[in-house]
Amino acid sequence: MEGLVSANWAGPGRPRVNVTVGDLEWWIANLGLGADLAARIQLWFLEGELVGWGWLSPRAELHWLVSDGLPLEEKRIRDAILAWHADRAPKMQTPDGPPTVLGASGADGWAEAAHLVSRGWNATDELFTEYHQPLDLDLDPPRVPEGYVLRTMAGPEDIPARVEVHRAAFAPSRMTVEKYELLVRQPHYAFDRDVVIAAPDGSFAAFAMCWTDPLAEIGEFEPVGVHPDHQRRGLGRVVMRQGLRLMRAAGMRDAIVFSLRTNVASEALYRSAGFDELALHRIYRKPLPTETAGSGSPPPTIEP
Repeated sequence: MEGLVSANWAGPGRPRVNVTVGDLEWWIANLGLGADLAARIQLWFLEGELVGWGWLSPRAELHWLVSDGLPLEEKRIRDAILAWHADRAPKMQTPDGPPTVLGASGADGWAEAAHLVSRGWNATDELFTEYHQPLDLDLDPPRVPEGYVLRTMAGPEDIPARVEVHRAAFAPSRMTVEKYELLVRQPHYAFDRDVVIAAPDGSFAAFAMCWTDPLAEIGEFEPVGVHPDHQRRGLGRVVMRQGLRLMRAAGMRDAIVFSLRTNVASEALYRSAGFDELALHRIYRKPLPTETAGSGSPPPTIEP
């Protein structure tokens, strides 16, 4: 799956790609140990090559990716993924119980959104902004407020403090030490790209996790946060600027970050850090079909 993500970023469609390898590994960690990935993930192959995948979120909403450069097969692959989603989602137990309406994401003006509309899905006002910044300029070191220390994670011994600041920044949060221990074992995670700011009392005040994909030369922030007790000091810009420096040093050409459109603070932070809006990713919804029997079977030339 990560190979397909990297190939799409390296292809002619760049930067119109809706996911990075860091997203996949972040999702894995958030599901936690023992998660039934086979129930959430499906792969599609064409002549032995992976050409698409679907991923169901904890609420059974669809994240999906189709190989770039398959114009004759793209609609067939997308139909197969949507059919699997319609078949699978009603059988899943989510935090709110089995879903009664299907949900899937698509960026305004991109192929997945057009396909959803053509298949009768309805656009909603649930939006995520994808921000983008090229890394073709030298970046000076950020100025750190007096009393604070900018650094990266030293190693596993920092995990409890890192979880504590994450939970405070995103309260209520389901992050745990066990999930973070799973996260740091992911292939693209690096302690020296997990940026933190230590407060005068030694606790963590802010953080920015930097994901890098050396094959695609794309970096992503996921997540970025500031402890409520340390907000309005510019710490978010500090960790992001340092993260951009680390991404550039690692050979990344571009950086992206996603934000919930209604999160005014995040939207302002990313713009102040030099990012420009690349796309609006919208949630589309559709009533569950009354008959899903057999709907999970894709066309015979596309093998799940």
